[in-house]
Amino acid sequence: MSQLEPITMDRAQIRHLEDVRELWARYDMVSSLQEQFKGAMGWKKVGAAEYLTTYFTDPITGKKHMNSLGRRSPETEFKKVEFDRARAEVDKAMAELKRDIEPLIRVGKALRMGLLEPIAGDVLRELSRKDLLGEDLMIIGSAGLHLYEAAAGALLPRSLIVEGDLDLMSSAESRQEAIDALLPVVRLADKSFALHGPSRSLRTDKGFRVHIHTRRSIGRAIDQLNGASDEQISVLQEMIRLEPVKAVAIARDGIPVGMTGMDPRAFALTKHAMATMDPGRDGPATRIFKDQAYAVGRLVERFGSRPFEDYQMSAFPAFAESIETGDPEAQDAIGRFLRF
Repeated sequence: MSQLEPITMDRAQIRHLEDVRELWARYDMVSSLQEQFKGAMGWKKVGAAEYLTTYFTDPITGKKHMNSLGRRSPETEFKKVEFDRARAEVDKAMAELKRDIEPLIRVGKALRMGLLEPIAGDVLRELSRKDLLGEDLMIIGSAGLHLYEAAAGALLPRSLIVEGDLDLMSSAESRQEAIDALLPVVRLADKSFALHGPSRSLRTDKGFRVHIHTRRSIGRAIDQLNGASDEQISVLQEMIRLEPVKAVAIARDGIPVGMTGMDPRAFALTKHAMATMDPGRDGPATRIFKDQAYAVGRLVERFGSRPFEDYQMSAFPAFAESIETGDPEAQDAIGRFLRF
């Protein structure tokens, strides 16, 4: 058996994922509700009149924001009572959920299920809290391996895990537009995140990076693949627009994290294409891309709920043969034959 072959999780790991998934769905909902009730309401006297105001402090800048909701009246008094009541209920629900999650965190750490870096988990939770993850923003890089494991209930080889960064794909028109929208949210996870270097990645003072791509920039990279046929380019362009997949994974610190990312079939085929058709890719990157493509392809083949379509596989016959036979070297041999 190949060392790149995924293996099924044991019963304890699968049961833990089920427990976490159920609880995290409620946590995610309550966390989003808290966003609606951040800050507070109070009365502000202006001259002889009183006005209902909302106010909160920006956690990054420390700047206070205040907004008037109108002069004191039966309507604004009722609005304040309802706000205070609802916020108290949401805060109570969150406190109860945090209490229930604590033992699950300890179990997650003990089972050593997750290798996702805690800072990556923190970033993804902030994006989820702001309801940003979905078709317009998804994980596309190596961090997606953790998502695919959780969705399939199987483990990928630990050698495939790449640390130190998180790749996201935005539907924004430009990279700068995406960065402007995401940087304030990412900084909620770590205040030291800032633009860095020519790549304009977001980097913490400890070196962790968040790379922001756009669907347009990924599409351009596909168009520029060396030796790709029109059919292959068409398939890849279609696949990066597939509906994203979602799952609750476990970070290395045991804390659950909701993940939304590129369809694993799209991940596998784009990684394969970048490894075999991108002349700018260096040796080590080519090897890890090939290995990740094969392992995720096998994960889809053996454990996936959505198999590869025939037309997707016919466009990449060497890759198709390798994952169907369970032979990671088959794609190289068949690839050489096809180029002969």
